[in-house]
This record gives sequence, C-alpha cells and structure tokens, in this order.
Amino acid sequence: MKGKYRFCFCSSPSKLDPNPVYLKMVRLPAKFKMKKSHQKKLLCRVESEVCFGDHNEKDTNPSEIDSLPLDLKMAILTRLPAKSLTNLKHVSKMWSSIIRSRGFIDYFFSVSSTRSRFIVALSNGLFNKPEEKLIFLFSFSHEGDNSSLLANFVIAIPSVSFSSSSGSCESVHGFLSVTAEFRQVICNPSTEEVIKLPVNTRFVGYDPIDDQHKALLVQSINHSDHLEHKVLTLGGGGQGWRHIEGTTAPYSPISVGVCIDGFVYYGAYSPNRPINPVMVCFEVRSEKISFIKAPEDVVHWGNEAIFIEYKGKLASIVRFPFGRFHSFDLWILEDVEKHEWSKQTCVFPSSVWDDVGDIKMSFPGTNKAGEIIMAPKLLSLDVRPFYIFYYNVETTNVRRIRLLGIGDDEEFRRSSGFVDKGECHVRIAPQHVESIAHFKDPII
Repeated sequence: MKGKYRFCFCSSPSKLDPNPVYLKMVRLPAKFKMKKSHQKKLLCRVESEVCFGDHNEKDTNPSEIDSLPLDLKMAILTRLPAKSLTNLKHVSKMWSSIIRSRGFIDYFFSVSSTRSRFIVALSNGLFNKPEEKLIFLFSFSHEGDNSSLLANFVIAIPSVSFSSSSGSCESVHGFLSVTAEFRQVICNPSTEEVIKLPVNTRFVGYDPIDDQHKALLVQSINHSDHLEHKVLTLGGGGQGWRHIEGTTAPYSPISVGVCIDGFVYYGAYSPNRPINPVMVCFEVRSEKISFIKAPEDVVHWGNEAIFIEYKGKLASIVRFPFGRFHSFDLWILEDVEKHEWSKQTCVFPSSVWDDVGDIKMSFPGTNKAGEIIMAPKLLSLDVRPFYIFYYNVETTNVRRIRLLGIGDDEEFRRSSGFVDKGECHVRIAPQHVESIAHFKDPII
C-alpha cells in the first residue's frame, strides 16, 4: 500500500469562501508557448515546493511562474494530486487565490472526472472500543484492463464502524456519504474534512444546477406513521436545518438511497409493508418529495435492497441476499413519468464463489464501461486475496480484479485491528471523482 496512515478527526469546517478569480480559458499567445520539457520542469519545481518545501533562489525565479498566463497555471495545477493542491495553498497568495476560486474548483473537478477512481471502505470491528473503531478509506484506479490493482491509503475516519445490517459508502459529486452505525458521515477524502451528521440523517444528494450538497433527515413524529423531513445545505450560509413543509402521504422508508442527476431515490411502502411498494423521489433543488410506483421485488428485501445508477437510470439489483446465488434480476426504471420498469435476468458462473466463499455479495454500482461491480461484503477471516468482479450485462462476461494490499496483507490486518476483533466489513463507492471543494459553514 502507498502512504502512511493519517487519521482524520472531525473539526470545524473551513470558513474560506472562494475568491473571485476570472478563469476564462483562452488560446495562448505564441510568446507564452513553451516546449513540453520546460512545462515539465516548471511542474516539477512546483511539486518540489509543495511536497518538500524546497526553494532554491538560484534555481527558482518566482517571476517566471507568476508571469505565466492563468490558463497555463491552471494546466500545471490540474496535473497535481488533490492533496498537493491543499498544501500548495499555503505556499503563496497567488496559488491560494487560484486554487480557492470557484472557477478552478469546477475546472479541477471536470478534469478529475475523466480519471475517476473507486473507494474501498473497511471497518475494523463493530465491537471494538469506541476509541478503537476506524473506517479506512482506500483509493483504486478504474483505468486499464489490469488483473490486479494496488491500494492507495487515503484517510481513516474515527469512532464509527459498519455492521452486517447497516453501512454504506456512496460518492456524491466529490464528497463521500458514509452511513455507519445508523448515522451519516460526510467526508471529502481530498481535503480530509469530515462532518458527522445527527442520527436519523438518512440521505445526501447533490443539485447540479445550484451546485449544492444537501442532507435529508427523516424521522417519525411521536412514533406515528407521519414523518418529519428536514434539510441541511452543506455551505448554506448559516441556514441550518429547516423543515420541508407540505410533504406527501405517510410512508415507511426501508432502504438506503442513491443520488442520480439531482434526485435522491430510496425504497419505501406507503403507508406500511406490504401495501403499495414505492420509490421515494427527493428532488434536491426544489426539496420536494414524490412517489414512483415500484415492483414489489425491488423493495422486498428491505434494508438489503440494492439501488444503483445504471447507464444514467435508476436500477435495482434483486437477488437472494442471505446466501449463494447464480443469477440476479436487473430492474431498470425506464420512464419516470409513466412509472415503467424493465426486467432482465442476469446469470453468472458459479466459479465466482470460489474466490468469495460463503460471504455475502454486494453490488455497489458500475464502472465507466457500464459493467456491474460485484464485491464481497466482508474480508475473509484468513489471509487471502481479495477480489471484485465486473459483470457485463450484454455479453454476460465476468472479469476478476484482485485488490492488492488489503485481504492478502497480514501486517495491515494486524495493525488495523482486523485480527481477533470480529468481522471486517467492506463497502465500495465506484466512480469517485476527486474534488478540492470545502464544506462551508454548515450549522449542524
């Protein structure tokens, strides 16, 4: 594994607002064009200052970098890792003003979206002492057709853990929404910021129009069928939690949610099981809630129900969740307005279980190619390779990918508390895009 462990403790979020810097991309005048070798030299110079604090008066001429056009500076910066950019903000006011600007944050996210990664979250035991509980986050590349990938340690979130009945990890426009011990933890791995939200905070969504992340809290009113809904905007300028007025008929939420293109979807019955299975649709921008009729199959397994984005649409993976299975049903919401769903049965080879044993299988989502990801929900008790699988719906082919440095690393297991400390639960967030955006003054 690359890197040493860095423990990310919850602290007050950054109060730095983006500085207004005009970042229109223009064609470089001829006098500013330079050879690739010189661009590489400048990049290495910047990286050296960021990573090692090197500054040699004879070798470094600040005016040379300062005089570069803004878009060339941006091109240099976008080639740096997100965490290096965080450090670079402290090197000079010039770099700081660019990196903190809204324009550069959006530009960096756009560039990062072409090289998305997936995050693997491991928890070191629900029955550990509170001060010993940790969720470790690792990053892997989706790129290429490699049969093995090397883990890159990111951060560790303290004092929380997954369990067999709860826990999820979802990437929501640069942030991670981690559900652990029935509460939401919002994390940006790139800036190492973490916010723990109140109990009963169920879902996190992103509004691409107003560029806002919002958390949705859902709780029963006096133990009745009626639910109270509250919304928190991360970066809401001090608004704090606010009630959603005029919500719909009573319903019982029964599953985790998924955010797709500005909408958060989660399974429910209205009002109670087994009457009227539905998908609840929370529009992040308008903060309105509506219902979509759903097949009984997609919500039947309650908290074990699986919802993912599949080729831009809401989809559900239906399988027997408590043992081995050799096929699953892929339900796709084809028409939101007409509430029309399609169904396809997908079969995969029984040999997949040779690498998994009797461990439950999860379906965290898809890669960029549209292949469905299948992964064990636990690390095996013995030291052995850890595999995930890519399933192609059109061809029914299955690819096996080994994640190095997790299941097969005895020293990592021992130092992380995975030995004689109970089960190690695994959750995966596919297609995570790095972001250098900060939480801005959410009042929790």
